Amino acid sequence: MADVFPNEGLDNLLAIVPKGGAAPSNTWVGLFTAGGATSVPAATVNLSQLAGAGTVGFAEVSTTLWTTYTRMTAAAGSWGGQGGSTIWSTVGRAVQGSQTAFPAPSGSYSPALPIAGFFLANALAYGAGSAWYYSNFEDGSTIAGLSTGDVVKVSPGFGFGN
Repeated sequence: MADVFPNEGLDNLLAIVPKGGAAPSNTWVGLFTAGGATSVPAATVNLSQLAGAGTVGFAEVSTTLWTTYTRMTAAAGSWGGQGGSTIWSTVGRAVQGSQTAFPAPSGSYSPALPIAGFFLANALAYGAGSAWYYSNFEDGSTIAGLSTGDVVKVSPGFGFGN
């Protein structure tokens, strides 16, 4: 399993703390496709590069193939209390979000690469905003495809290691 804080997300977070920038009222959860269960985009990849077919070996889930897909809102109040945690194998501080359910596809969804994880972003719109964090699924699985009515549920976690 892998996770990464991309440069664009770190820059965005650093504009908020310690510089006093405005934080968005919500965080949005999206899904990305990759070549395997332990693959995440490089730190230098911008979220806009994952739109459409993707240009970096990764892509945000296709709204052309999964027409009901949208990033899901993780409202500020839906996150639990922060505390000590181990993320992958790193001890640090983390917060756990409430489970998020993506809308079921209205037809079969068969991506070129499997869904390998989730990301947290500062914008709802597909192809917009900055990604703050990418992570594979905790159980090490990928999702090769979906049938009509299948629901993908994610319980996002977010934290920093020491």
